[in-house]
Formats: sequence, structure tokens, C-alpha cells
Amino acid sequence: MAENTARKYDAGAAAFFVETLCQDADTLLRFGFALSLSDEWASDLVYKTYQSILPKLPELIKKDGSYIRQLLLRRLWEIHHEESREGASSDNALYPFLKPLDLETRASLFLCDVVGLTIEEALEITPMDHNDLRRHLATGRKRLLDFRFE
Repeated sequence: MAENTARKYDAGAAAFFVETLCQDADTLLRFGFALSLSDEWASDLVYKTYQSILPKLPELIKKDGSYIRQLLLRRLWEIHHEESREGASSDNALYPFLKPLDLETRASLFLCDVVGLTIEEALEITPMDHNDLRRHLATGRKRLLDFRFE
């Protein structure tokens, strides 16, 4: 008989996962797209991110929402770099805007201008130094000002 290796969580932990952790799923999906330029891979990144933090669930119950969001975003960034690939094309309306930008610029723009993180908070997610992040953010903002969405 096969042994069931699935981890069991109590109802409180399950509720915490659904009510607290999953509220950031849309943000993670958008960050995944900004990094990968692929809807499919973005979904895979979100799934793998949640899967990777499940063992930490008992510890996370004691943490606040901003800590958890930072953890999820950082973990998604790490998973993206562990399995780096990029989408070839997408029907997403943002694809033409994002495609010419390098990965760090897309990440900086998303973390600061979409999620609303401070430079210091964004630095906790990516390995960039302060000056690089600010430079990438300025590049992304300039493109945003010059870009014409069709």
C-alpha cells in the first residue's frame, strides 16, 4: 500500500493560506508575467512559489501581510532565476511595452510603480544595488512616458 506523504494542516493554517497568502496571487501573476513575458510561465511561477513556501506555513501564520508579500515576491524572483526562460510572444496588451525592456528594468518598474514598494523594499527582493535599481526604474519610466499603447 502506498504511503500518503501529503502534509496535513489544521483548519486554521488552511484558512490562513487561502485568506492571507492567496490574496497576493494576482500580484504574483503580474510579477511573473513582467519577468517571463509569458502567461503560461507566469502561472507556473506562481504555482511553484506557493508550493515552495508551504513548508514554512506554520511560521508564516505569525507574520504580517507586508512580510509575507515581500517573501512571496522574493521567492518568485528566485524561482524565475532558477529556471530562467522567456516568452516568445503574448496576446497580453503589455507585451509590446515590456518586451524591449531588460529583466531588471521590468522588475524595478513592476515592484515600485505597480506594487508600490519603496526602493528599499524592492532591493530586498532583487539582488540589484541601490543605484542600479534607480537607473532601471528611470529607464522603465522613460519608456512608459514615450510609449503609445494601441
